[in-house]
Amino acid sequence: MKKYICFLMLGVLLFGSCSNDEDLGESLIDTSTPELNEVDEWIRENYTYPYNVEVKYKWDNSELDNTKILTPTTLDRVIPFLEKMKEIWIDPYARNGGEDFMKAYIPKQMVLVGSHNYEDNGGIVLGQAEGGRKITIFDLNYINFDLSGLSDYEKRSEMATILRVFKTMHHEFGHILHQTIAYPVEYKKLTTGYTSNWMNFSNSEARGMGFITAYSLLNPDEDFVEMLSEFLTRSNEDWNELIDKIKVYDENYYTDEDASKLARIKIREKEKMIADYMLQIWKIDIYKLQADIAAVLDELSN
Repeated sequence: MKKYICFLMLGVLLFGSCSNDEDLGESLIDTSTPELNEVDEWIRENYTYPYNVEVKYKWDNSELDNTKILTPTTLDRVIPFLEKMKEIWIDPYARNGGEDFMKAYIPKQMVLVGSHNYEDNGGIVLGQAEGGRKITIFDLNYINFDLSGLSDYEKRSEMATILRVFKTMHHEFGHILHQTIAYPVEYKKLTTGYTSNWMNFSNSEARGMGFITAYSLLNPDEDFVEMLSEFLTRSNEDWNELIDKIKVYDENYYTDEDASKLARIKIREKEKMIADYMLQIWKIDIYKLQADIAAVLDELSN
């Protein structure tokens, strides 16, 4: 009898819930088909369809740190930047690693921000990567790709800004690669002296210790991707010149030849280990990749 009463009450509740539908009003969820502008269509054709990448350039507070003062990218800068990103970063990797490689490991979301992203200590964040899925790129409103009519000094200044941003892309992509398959543990033993106080060192001081940049001093992972990104944003000639000019000075400001030689050897050892890792794990010859990227940058600067 008790079971019967329970079933009866359940039936009454179900009937009541079905027979007393309420008008909950208009849904707050926008289910309409979005209207695409020319920029949206271009992104779909060049990023979304071939690489399954979402590019967000319109302002979205949920994608950014709300404690920072940031501004959106101006519309006229979106396509030029994304075109150069394909030429300088995506296409060379796709040619040297294969389309399937790039489709598999390219971040699936890119967020573009127009302004600088300042840290509390006065430093500027050029890019951020989150879990290999999302990359946020800052500074887009300060990049100029049209170098026609500029003096040599002005061209060098503009190219320095361009290289900083694309070095960030190589840096963050390097993180994605080593987080997918780790580089050899022996790399972490090549140099000592990693420190969270890396900002107290200059790049030249860091190179004298066997690190390619001051930021490389933070930890082995940053050391690895800084080496890769510095290597890929220089021609091989410029890279060799950078390493060959490393000098360490003693307390009397005389060149310490032995220390200088040791620093150069350490960076060359890191270069070889990275080259072996990229070739063995990802089937990418970084010297060919470097030459490919350098050709694009040379054409842009000229």
